[in-house]
Amino acid sequence: MQPLSKALLALLFFSFVLPARSAEKPVNVPGVDAGRAAVLQSFKAGKSVFTPALRAAFLGYARDKSLAALKAAGTPLPGEFIDWVDSDPSVATGVYATHGKPEDVLLWLYSLRLDLGKAKFEQYRQLALAAALVSAKEGMPADITPRAPLKLKIPGDPRKVIDTKYAERKLDVNDHIINFLNENTIEEAVVVSKKKQSKLKYDDRGIAIPGPDEKKGTPAKASSGTRTRNLYAADVLASLELQSKFNAYMKSKGLDVSIDCGEKVIHWDSKAMVRGETYRSIDAAYKLFRQAYEAKGLLPVKRDAFASPAERCVYLIRNHEYKFPPKDAQKRKWPQFPLTAPWPLLTMLAADRQPLREREERWIAFRDHGEFHKYGEYIGGIAQQHSMQSARRLKPYPFAYGTIQMMLKDGGVCGTMGSISARGHNIIGVPSSQATQPGHCAVVFFQHQSADNTFSCKGGQYATGGDEKTGPFTPWPFEDAFRRTGRKNGYEIAFHNRKPMVYHQSLAWGVNYGFGSYMDATIAHSVFNLLPKERRAVEGLKLLEGSIAMNPYHFLIVDTAQQTASSTLGQIRFWNQFVAGLASAKGRPGCPLEGLYKQTVRNRMFERIAKLPVPKDKKSTQAVLSFLEGLKCEHQQVMNTYRKAAGKPQAG
Repeated sequence: MQPLSKALLALLFFSFVLPARSAEKPVNVPGVDAGRAAVLQSFKAGKSVFTPALRAAFLGYARDKSLAALKAAGTPLPGEFIDWVDSDPSVATGVYATHGKPEDVLLWLYSLRLDLGKAKFEQYRQLALAAALVSAKEGMPADITPRAPLKLKIPGDPRKVIDTKYAERKLDVNDHIINFLNENTIEEAVVVSKKKQSKLKYDDRGIAIPGPDEKKGTPAKASSGTRTRNLYAADVLASLELQSKFNAYMKSKGLDVSIDCGEKVIHWDSKAMVRGETYRSIDAAYKLFRQAYEAKGLLPVKRDAFASPAERCVYLIRNHEYKFPPKDAQKRKWPQFPLTAPWPLLTMLAADRQPLREREERWIAFRDHGEFHKYGEYIGGIAQQHSMQSARRLKPYPFAYGTIQMMLKDGGVCGTMGSISARGHNIIGVPSSQATQPGHCAVVFFQHQSADNTFSCKGGQYATGGDEKTGPFTPWPFEDAFRRTGRKNGYEIAFHNRKPMVYHQSLAWGVNYGFGSYMDATIAHSVFNLLPKERRAVEGLKLLEGSIAMNPYHFLIVDTAQQTASSTLGQIRFWNQFVAGLASAKGRPGCPLEGLYKQTVRNRMFERIAKLPVPKDKKSTQAVLSFLEGLKCEHQQVMNTYRKAAGKPQAG
C-alpha cells in the first residue's frame, strides 16, 4: 500500500478528534435505567475505548435487565445458576451480548442443564450455549420444568406392516397392488462389484475438474450368479411386460386401474429427464405405487420428528465419548472435532436437527465399519424431476424421502451431494452445512488442527468458484434471529438469513487470534448499540476502531464500523486501523494476513466511499485519490469520481 501523505494523516487525525455536533444527553435523569447509565459512565470514563470496567458494567447491566424480565414473566432462575453463568466470561458474553433478549438464552441454557445433567452441562458448556442461542434465536419456547436428565431413546422403524390378504375385511386397491408385487418374482444378477459411481473430482481449491467420458461398452457391473426376489414397484415401472401383467391382474380383481410407463423409460440406472405425456403417465404410476407402499406400512409416510435441542446435544455427547479401539480411532481420525470448541464454531452443528433414527443408522455404519459418505451417486438431469428420480428405484424402504438414507439410495445432483456431506459431517459431530454457489450447491465444514489447536472453515464440492462465491445455508451466529424456510423435503435450504462464506471463516480466525478478545469485541459492539445515535459517529466509531485492534477478525465490528463511518476520511481511518490489526496477527497460527477477508473489507470500503460525498477541498480530494491508487482500487465509479474532482483524466 502506498504511504499516506502528511496532509491526509493530518486530515484523519483532525476528523478523529472533532467533538460530536450534538450535545451529550444526560444519562442520570428520571426514567433512564441506572444500569445503562453506569455503562455509559464507564464508557465515558474510559475515553471511548474498551476497558475491563466497561466489560463489567455492561455484563452487570445486561444480567440485571434479564433477571428483571424473568421475574416479570414469572420464570425466575436459581441464583446459583446465574452465578455460574457469570463465572465464565465466554458463557456470560454469549448469553448477554449476542441476543436482544438474553433472558430467553438463559431459559434455554437452564433447560439444557436439566436435560444434560449438571456435570455434562458444565463439561460441554460451549455446545449447550450454542444450542441455547440457536433455539432462542429461532423463537422456540424453553421448558424449565424440573425433571431428571434426558435418557436418549432412538425411535424404531415407524412402519406398521398391514396384512394385505386379511380375509375378514374387503381388500382395497392398495392391498391388490401389494399382493401383485408379492405374488410375482424377478430374477436378477447378484452384484459383487460395481464401477465407481459418476462423481465429480476436485482440485486443491475444491473446484470441480471435468472428468473423461466413460468408454462405450464398459460394463457397469460385475456379477456372480442370480437371485430370485419379489417384485419392486420400480421393476414394474421399467418393464412393459410387467405393466401389462399388472393391468391384467388389477382388471381380474374388478378394478379399473392401469398404467403405461413404456419400456425402460425409467429404470434403476436411468439419468435422462422425461417429458410430455410419458412423464405424466409415469408420475401417475409412481404415485399409485408409492401410495400403496405407504398405506400398507412398507414406506414411511413422512420423516421422523426432528431431534429437539436437548436430544441433539445428548446424542452428540454420547457419540463424542465413544471409545474406539486405538487402531479404529486412528483410522476414523476420532474425534474429528472437539465438542468443547468455542461456541461460535458450534452453532452450525447445533442448528442441525436431523431425526435421531436417521443419525443413528449412519453413526452405526461409521462406528462399526468406518463408513462415512461425503458424496453420493451423481445421476444427472433426472434428479431435477423428483417423481422420476424416485420412481426409478421405488421399493419398500425404512426411511422416507428427504432423509440422507434415501439420498444415498436414489442419488441426485449437487444439492443432494452437498446435503449428504453436510448431514454426514454433522452426524459425527463436525459442524457443517450445505452452501450455495452460482448455479450450484456445495458444502462447508469446520476443521480442527490439533497440532497447533487452531480452527478453520473449509469448503468442498465447489464448481463455479471458490470461497468468494460460496454462501453457507446456515445463519451467522450474530444474526438477530434465525428463520427456517419451513420446507421439509430435505433438499432445500434450511434458513432464510445467510452470510457469505468469509463470515463463517472469520469466526475461526477470530477464535484463533484470541477467544477472550473476540468475546470482548462482542461486548464492545453491544455497548455501541447502547449509545445514543448522535454519539455513535465519533465516540462509537472510536470504540469500534479500538475493538478491531483487540481482534481484527470480528466481522460484526467491521460491518458496523463501515456502516457508521459517514465520511471518506472516516472510512480510510478505519481501514488503517483494520490493516494495523491484521499486521498484529503476524506469526499467529490460523490467522491469515492476506486473502479473501482483507479483500472483502477493502471492496466494501470502496462501495461505501462511492456513496459518500467527495471532500470539498482539492487537497483532500487528491490525498484520497492517492490512497485509492495505492490500493489499486478497481471500483470504476469511485476512481472516475475522484479523478474528475482532482482534475485528472478519467478511465475510458
